[in-house]
Amino acid sequence: MGVIAGGLPAARDLPRGLRAGLAVGSGLLSAAAFPPWDLGPLAFLALVPLFLALEGTGPGQAAWLGTAGGLSFYLATIWWVINTMTTYGRMPLVLSLVVLLLLCGVLAGYTAAFAWLLAAGQRWLRLPREVLPLVAAGLWTALEYLRSYLLSGFPWALLGTSQYRQPTIRLLASAVGVYGISALLILVNAALAGLLAWTLRPRDEAGRWREVLVPLGLAAVSLLASVGYGRLVWQDPTGGPPIRVALLQGNIDQSLKWDRGYQAATLDIYERLARGAAAEKPALIVWPETAVPFFLRRDAELSPRLRRLAAEAGIPMLVGSPDLGDDGFLYNAVFLLGSDGQIRGRYDKRHLVPFGEYVPLKGIFFFLDKLVVGIGDFGRGRSATVFSLDGARFSVMICYEVIFPGEVRQFVREGAQVLVNITNDAWFGRSGAPYQHLAMAAMRAVENGIYLVRAANTGVTALITPTGAILAETGIFTEAALVGSVRARQGVLCGTLAMPFDASDRVTEGQRDKGIEEERSAVRAFGRSIVPVRRERPNHRTPEPPNALHSVTLSLGPRI
Repeated sequence: MGVIAGGLPAARDLPRGLRAGLAVGSGLLSAAAFPPWDLGPLAFLALVPLFLALEGTGPGQAAWLGTAGGLSFYLATIWWVINTMTTYGRMPLVLSLVVLLLLCGVLAGYTAAFAWLLAAGQRWLRLPREVLPLVAAGLWTALEYLRSYLLSGFPWALLGTSQYRQPTIRLLASAVGVYGISALLILVNAALAGLLAWTLRPRDEAGRWREVLVPLGLAAVSLLASVGYGRLVWQDPTGGPPIRVALLQGNIDQSLKWDRGYQAATLDIYERLARGAAAEKPALIVWPETAVPFFLRRDAELSPRLRRLAAEAGIPMLVGSPDLGDDGFLYNAVFLLGSDGQIRGRYDKRHLVPFGEYVPLKGIFFFLDKLVVGIGDFGRGRSATVFSLDGARFSVMICYEVIFPGEVRQFVREGAQVLVNITNDAWFGRSGAPYQHLAMAAMRAVENGIYLVRAANTGVTALITPTGAILAETGIFTEAALVGSVRARQGVLCGTLAMPFDASDRVTEGQRDKGIEEERSAVRAFGRSIVPVRRERPNHRTPEPPNALHSVTLSLGPRI
C-alpha cells in the first residue's frame, strides 16, 4: 500500500469501507446543494469524495460506488414521494418504502453508469489523466440528458439546477442550458479531486505536474468564463411595456379538493382572491392547476358562476380544470376565459406523470390500479398551445411539464414570449419538493431568456425574471395572491442561446431598474392586503400530430 509521509493512504489504496463512505458522503453533500437546504456553492465540492473513491478502481467496483453515491443523493432528495404514496395513494408504508428504493435504485443507475464508464476509460482506453475531468464532464452531461428522455424522462434535480440561486453561474444556462452548468460543476469537482489525489500519492509516484495543472487550468478558465458571461455578455432579451399579471394561491387541502361538498367553498376562496386581485387591474388572472374541481365545460351549476366572475371583473382568466373528453378520457387542462366569460382557448397537458396520471406498461403493472388509490388514466394533449395577450404570446406548462428543458424550449421556439406554469404541489406535503420544483422553473426562465410566472395551489407561487431572479414568492400552505409585471421576450431563440432584441439592457443581479423595484413594492403591498381565511373539450377535433402548434388569439385589453 502506498502511504504518504503524513501516514494517509494514497487515494488508489483506500479501504473499501472508506471508499463507500466517501461515495455516500458525496451523495449527501450533493443533496445539500438543493432545496430545502439550498447550499448551492457546495455543488462545486460535493463530488470530490466520489472522485477520490473511484481512484484506482476497476469498472465493477466503480459501478457499486456510483450506485451508493446515487442512492444516498436520491434518497435525501426525493424522499417526499413516500408522503404522496401513503397520504394520497393510501399505499401501505412498507410498500411505499419499497417503491422509493426501487425508484432511487433506477435513478442511481445513471450514477453507476457514469462511474463504470469513467473507470473503464481509464483501464481499457488508457485515457491520460489530463483529460479525465473533461471526459467526466462529458459523460455526466450525456447521462443527465439521457435521464431527461429515457422511459418518459425524469430530469428532477439535475446537478446544474443547484445553482438557481447563484446569479452569475445560473446565467450560463442561457448559453448552454442546465446541462452546461452540470458539466462545469463536474469539471471543477474532478479537477479538485485530481489535485487532492495527487497530493496523497507517494512522492516517488506523484507523476507530472501537468496531470494536475491542465485540469485545474481548464476548470479555472471555464469558471471565470462563466462568471464573465453572466456579468459582461448576457443581455436582457425582453422589451415592450410591462404586462401586469395576477397569480392566485387558494391553499385548498388536497384531502378536500375533490370532495363534491367542498366544491362551492373552493370556488368561494378563489372568487374572493380573484376579486381582490382584479382591483389591481391586471391584464390576466392565473389560477393554479385544477383550481376548479369540476368540469368547466360541463358543470351546470358552478361553471356559469365562474364565467360570470370573469365577465364582471372584465379581466381574462387562465383557469386550471379537469375536462372529460368525448373520447371518454379525463384531461388535465387549462382554459382561457375572455373578459366576457366565454372560453377562448385551452391547452391539455401533454407530458403526463407516470404512475400518477397514467400507468405505463400496463401489461406489467396491471396490479397497481388495485394496490393504489388515485392513479389516474388521463388522456394526453396533442398540441402545444400558444395564446396571445394583446400581441404578447404566452404558453402554459402544467405542473411536471416545466421540469423538461427541451419541451419548455419548444414553446419558446414556436413563439411564446412569456411562460406560465400552473401546478398543484399539495401532493408533496411540507418538504423540499415545492422548492425543488420552483428551482427547475427558475432555470427554464434563464435558459430561454423569458419571464416565467407560476401559480401553485399550496405554493410556491412566484414571479421569475429572465435572469432567473425570483422577484416575488409565497410561502407554502398559505393563501395568497401576487400581482406583478412581466415583459414580452423579443427576438428569436437560436438553439439554447437567448438572442437579445435590444442590446442596451445588460443583466444585473436583481433587475435593479426602477420599474422592477416598483413592482417588487407593489407585490409586497398587495400580499399584505389579502385577508387570510381558515382556511368542453370540443365535440370533436381532427387529431393533430404530437407537438403540433395550436394558436389562440385574444385581446386582453390595455396593458399597464
